[in-house]
Amino acid sequence: MRKPPIHKSFWNAIKGAVWMLKSERNFQIEVFALLVNLFLIVYLRVSTVDAAIILVVCFAVLSLEILNTCVEKICDIIQPEYDERIKIIKDMAAGSVFIMTMASVVVGVLIYFKYLF
Repeated sequence: MRKPPIHKSFWNAIKGAVWMLKSERNFQIEVFALLVNLFLIVYLRVSTVDAAIILVVCFAVLSLEILNTCVEKICDIIQPEYDERIKIIKDMAAGSVFIMTMASVVVGVLIYFKYLF
């Protein structure tokens, strides 16, 4: 199979992100959290290093949410009926998002604390 031109690859990636934004509630919440963080970075005049750390953890959460959705969609194709094994797989994928979200909250508290107090 031939690889598509680079501009088509970028376009497909953008379409995937837009699909997530339109159809996945958790992704919408996480994008809102990113926007709040962008506002706080500017409003609090957060240092470049601190801003970079905050943005990295925000985008890590978004990336894991996309991977979690991929796992869920693949599982639904493989086994459309309820299956305890599929449930465990889906729960584990969701758990990875949860863990990264908790890590990002800890990072946010550690960084924003010095700017707020």
